Amino acid sequence: MRKCQRMLAFIQKLVDAVYPRICPICGKPADRLDRHICWDCFSSVELYRDSLCDICGHFAESHVQHRFVCSTCQHVKPAFDRARAAGRYEQGLRTLIHSFKYRHALYLKRDLVDLLDGCLSAHFDPEQVDVVVPVPLHPLRFRERSYNQSAVLAQELSVRIDRHYDPHVLERTRQTETQTHFHAAERRKNMMGAFSVARPEWVRHRTVLVVDDVMTTGATLHACAQALKQAGADTVWGIALARGV
Repeated sequence: MRKCQRMLAFIQKLVDAVYPRICPICGKPADRLDRHICWDCFSSVELYRDSLCDICGHFAESHVQHRFVCSTCQHVKPAFDRARAAGRYEQGLRTLIHSFKYRHALYLKRDLVDLLDGCLSAHFDPEQVDVVVPVPLHPLRFRERSYNQSAVLAQELSVRIDRHYDPHVLERTRQTETQTHFHAAERRKNMMGAFSVARPEWVRHRTVLVVDDVMTTGATLHACAQALKQAGADTVWGIALARGV
């Protein structure tokens, strides 16, 4: 094993000499094996660890040591059972997601899934997951972008945790307006009925992990979970790289 690791490290040095890996945040040479984000920048990403709503993962501004449910989830309980984001959608993490999502920086996949994998282990039991699915794009949006960033993340994460991945379970049945300028209630209304389940047999009586890049109010995940629960899923968990504000 050690011999293989030394060989991989040597090969990586040779590749780096020809095609150096540059950290997209600070611009310095990457010093993490087979990754592009340097250790300093990776360590500086502000991660969510505690003081989170037990359902949606919303961060409480004051330190909370006990389990709690935020006022939003108390008022309107989400269709999903639990959701978590790795960190805040700001600074370095925002830069990474923007490059990955809009600038075809797919080489960041492993770095970003490192964050998702850590978040999953911290807040869920990966062994309970039966199937991993991405939040789907509408076909028109997919043609514009040529790839679904959530699907890229979901597939890599499924390999890490050795669980079945199916990008065709969930389908987006209509194109929705951008959520950027909507309030929480407007976001839920905008997403209502936006998804359907094409393969109910893959989710019936199972725990489904839905993967997205950014979660803000949870309206998209709520709509996905509604469709999955109607198709017979027992449990729907959601995980995202970042939580927007």
